[in-house]
Amino acid sequence: MKKTLSIVLLVSLLISAMTFPAAADVDATSWATPATQEPPTATPTATPTAPTAPAPAITAVTTSVPSGDVYTVVSGDVFWKIAAKFNMTIDELAKLNPQVKNISLIYVGDKLFVKAGATVPVATTAATPAPAVATERKLYHGFGESANYRIRGEQKDNLNITTASVIFDQDGRIVDLTWDVMEITYALFPGWVDPAADQATKDAFVASIDDVWETKREEGYAYDMTHLISKGAADNLTKKEWFEQLDYYESFFKGMTVAEVVAWNEKYTDANGRPYKMAYTEKLTDADKAVTATFTAEEAAMLVDVTTSATMALEDPHSHFITALVEAYEAREEIK
Repeated sequence: MKKTLSIVLLVSLLISAMTFPAAADVDATSWATPATQEPPTATPTATPTAPTAPAPAITAVTTSVPSGDVYTVVSGDVFWKIAAKFNMTIDELAKLNPQVKNISLIYVGDKLFVKAGATVPVATTAATPAPAVATERKLYHGFGESANYRIRGEQKDNLNITTASVIFDQDGRIVDLTWDVMEITYALFPGWVDPAADQATKDAFVASIDDVWETKREEGYAYDMTHLISKGAADNLTKKEWFEQLDYYESFFKGMTVAEVVAWNEKYTDANGRPYKMAYTEKLTDADKAVTATFTAEEAAMLVDVTTSATMALEDPHSHFITALVEAYEAREEIK
């Protein structure tokens, strides 16, 4: 009888051990979300599962930025407008906001310091590593070309071929812009070669063109719009060479749409297509003064900033920069 009771007791203990695992093997999650245990009927084969990746660690990072008055970027803002709004130059605003890596790419909601103050630590967070759903940014490239013949007489005519190579974002804003002009003067045009000429003569004719035909950008300082080379001193207002002025315009228009560039050119240029020379008010005509008198202080400050670096026209008999830009936009194709 005792033997029989011992066997029954042993079997009961074994069943209990199988049904209720030891407390040491139960984690906090199991206690938080209890599940109904069913008596095991068979021992299943364990299927290996991939370990769950730990959540990314959030690390506090401290950086130093200048304190002071803060401006929040709104729709339609561009960097120069914000600078003008607070009576600053573009360079002054850029130096006050070192966190802005590209002044042509600012976005609604960005915070910009518009008045210098003491340096204070600002805590930011960085996820390491942080899986995120990336917002796809599409870019488009467009190439535009516009040719115009300029009649000047006395063998001074020239053919100007203006080009615009532009990168646009998905919103039509200019990300990168390169303008150039090939100016073919009477002196550069070599005439015509006889089709019946021998190959050596034809090769020499082509070589004579290759050696001297350059775009205005390729000519660089040799183009001498400043007359620094021909007269020994720069006598134009900005003292900037052709390509330097164009470089300024290209940077200035980044972040704008083509429609905004066209509107800017229509509003802020004089009868000759040049920006109102607010940096040289003695050069303003009476007609110019009548127009510029209607500008806000912000607009006037912007034009001072612009004409300090560039005064040449963007649409005149010399070149058709605006037309080429519009054509580039119309011909744009997605970059894949």
